[in-house]
Amino acid sequence: MDARLLDVIIGLSGFLILIVMLAVLPMVMVAGVAYLAAIVIFILFLSGAGYLVNEKIT
Repeated sequence: MDARLLDVIIGLSGFLILIVMLAVLPMVMVAGVAYLAAIVIFILFLSGAGYLVNEKIT
């Protein structure tokens, strides 16, 4: 798969994960902690996806 297309797919899926986490986590946790957790999950997802893409390309 083309690396640019893979980056776009990962970006869109990461954004969707962020939106879902911002909507769901405040229902389960305290609001401030939930928003922080959503951002941390988003960062971890993008970091892991970027690492896997770099491994696949090289």
